[in-house]
Amino acid sequence: MHLLSGFLFLVAVFQGCKTDCGSSTSCWDDDLRLAKLEALVEHLQRQVSDLTAAKVETEAELKITQDMAKTAVAGCSNKWTLKRTEIVFPNLEKLALHQQTPTYIETMPTPLPNNTRAVIVQVFCNFWNSDGHAYLDVDIHQEGNEDGGVASVENTHYRVYANTFYYEVMVPWNGDLPDKLKFEVKRSYQTGGDRNWYRLRVVGYILA
Repeated sequence: MHLLSGFLFLVAVFQGCKTDCGSSTSCWDDDLRLAKLEALVEHLQRQVSDLTAAKVETEAELKITQDMAKTAVAGCSNKWTLKRTEIVFPNLEKLALHQQTPTYIETMPTPLPNNTRAVIVQVFCNFWNSDGHAYLDVDIHQEGNEDGGVASVENTHYRVYANTFYYEVMVPWNGDLPDKLKFEVKRSYQTGGDRNWYRLRVVGYILA
């Protein structure tokens, strides 16, 4: 605003000074001053033009950003719903593997809804002695959906007395693929008796 006011003031001065005064020395001085003033006015005109263009560009970018934000909010309007369940796989109820790396492929007993986006897998460790170890690393994913994501779990319990350990992981799910979960054991170490074991179950799924 200050720049524009100054520009208009200079234009007024410039217009008031443009008079025909012949060929006197004072007129030459006036012409020189007017030439400098004219150059300054042109410079200010370019600045005003640049500021106007920048304002238009900024407003356009702001509108695009606002539109993108509205689109993102609209895209998030779908609600995610957590469903709890309990699906037991007999092969994975009392895993007591020692230096073995098998792969288990388990089929869901009933198909999951088509809008399932993830299943929740329980990782439970039962540890009941003071001189044993219970290690288990497993990669879990839907069969055929490796690109969707793999949940990798790592467990190292060393000489722990009378404890249980529990947590849950989410595994990406694609409703267009088979209802099968793949458990790939990467490392195992189990000593101390048959009361040390792991359990893997599906305990929920997420709809969207």
